Amino acid sequence: MTTFTDQELIIQLKSGDRHATAVIYRQYFPMVAAYVQQHNGHAADAEDIFQEVMLVLVQKIQAPDFLLTASLKTYLYAIARNCWCKRLRDDRLLLPGTALPEEAGMPDLFPEPPATARVQGWLASITDNCKRILKALFFYQQPITLLAQKMGWKNKHTADNQKYKCLQQLRKAALEK
Repeated sequence: MTTFTDQELIIQLKSGDRHATAVIYRQYFPMVAAYVQQHNGHAADAEDIFQEVMLVLVQKIQAPDFLLTASLKTYLYAIARNCWCKRLRDDRLLLPGTALPEEAGMPDLFPEPPATARVQGWLASITDNCKRILKALFFYQQPITLLAQKMGWKNKHTADNQKYKCLQQLRKAALEK
């Protein structure tokens, strides 16, 4: 197996050499996969993130002022970490089953758990934030402490208060309909 320096790989990538992509995948995908899986991700997530990493890398190296100041491994790790953190932040803002613009028209392979029309009507009349909170707690059985962490709240008490307010909204909606 031929080994390449970081600079040689960068030059090959700039020229569009597919062999360089295969070498980078073979050398660095396991590191990215381990990071993603250690941070609540799955193998499929790791593959997605690695594709994003490669897109970012190719885009960055095309810039005329690109200069690799760290090892390629460190650079890829930083990109992977940033991509994964962004994915986690974005996921907490999206409701399950909500399509991103590029996913519009794609079939929903993981439909939401079934709910009665009455409960769906109640949920439709509460705030989006409360929908996210209640779905996380009751449909997906997330612990309140994990929810507090994902939402960026300081402690469990704040999460309990938000849960209470959301349940009050839901009760009010149920009584009105």
